[in-house]
Parts: sequence; C-alpha cells; structure tokens
Amino acid sequence: MIRAHGLVVRLDGIEALRLGSLDVADGERVGVRGPNGSGKTTLLRVIAGLLKPTEGSVEAPRRTVLVHQQPYFFRGTARENVAYALRLNRHPVREAGEWLSKLGAAAFADRPASTLSEGQRRRVAVARALAAHPEALLLDEPFAGLDAEGHATVASALEAFEGTLLIAAPHLEHVPLHRIVEVRCQAPIH
Repeated sequence: MIRAHGLVVRLDGIEALRLGSLDVADGERVGVRGPNGSGKTTLLRVIAGLLKPTEGSVEAPRRTVLVHQQPYFFRGTARENVAYALRLNRHPVREAGEWLSKLGAAAFADRPASTLSEGQRRRVAVARALAAHPEALLLDEPFAGLDAEGHATVASALEAFEGTLLIAAPHLEHVPLHRIVEVRCQAPIH
C-alpha cells in the first residue's frame, strides 16, 4: 500500500507539490495526471524515497522502483543493464533476455545502452524495472518517445504486472488504470 498525507514539497522556496492525501491499495493501478510543472514527478520522487517532503508523510513498500522520465543507464549493453537489476535482487541474470523480449527489446539487447533511441531506452528501462520484481512500480511518462507498437508493447507488459502501479503523465488515454488522480501545485513551474 502507498499512503501520502498532507504532502507539501518546496524546492528553492517554490511550492512544487501540495497534495492532501493519496491512498493506493496493493495491486491498484493509478494514473497521476496534471499539466507540466504540476508536481507529478515530484510526487513520484517523494514516494520512491528520493526526495523528502517539506511537510506531510509517505509510506510505500520497501521494494518500490521508479522509472524516471529520462532513465539513467550504466555503461554497457541493454542486456547488462537489465542483468544488473536481476543480480541486485538475487534473480538469475539469464532472465535478462526474457525481460527484454517481453518489452520488444531483444533485437538491441547487445547494443551499448548509450546508443539507443529514446523509445528503445524507454523499453529497456521498463524491462529493467520489471526485472527487479518490485511491489510498487512508479513510472514517469513511460510512453514518451514510443511509437504505436512500442506503446502497445509497454502497455501489455504493464498490464501483466501484478504489483501496485502509479503512472504519471499529462495524458493517460489507452492506459489500463483503476482511477486517475489530478495533481496541481500552487505555483506551476514552467
């Protein structure tokens, strides 16, 4: 379960997020929608434990994984990046190819991650996150840069995910969700 109550986040004196409450049940799929600068990314970073709120409290499962809007990759191939998550979570690294295949990324598994297109990077980042077997998966604009086939492949992989899912994006059409939460900060950052 994810619980956030009375959240306020100020960054450099600017209110980046204000949220009364958010309760997400285990296995629930929730969309976080709002315009650019409304606090969607800030909310995900707070839930993931990467950013402390100025006010309020947050509870999230211990195994919570955040896929950033601009995912970070280690040196090495796409396969090595997914294998890292498997190794870290004590799963067989041979599963890396299977996770990449599920995300339609098998064709570029052995290419350096630094040479991948935005859509390819997005697929690998989601494969790596799912390979970590998280209890909660937080995704910041997971469909950005994907063509129709990539969107369908990522959506299918997320639909198969059995944990708690939060997807932040300005548009959430064609995403399998239980509900959508609107997020707005007092002073949007543009």
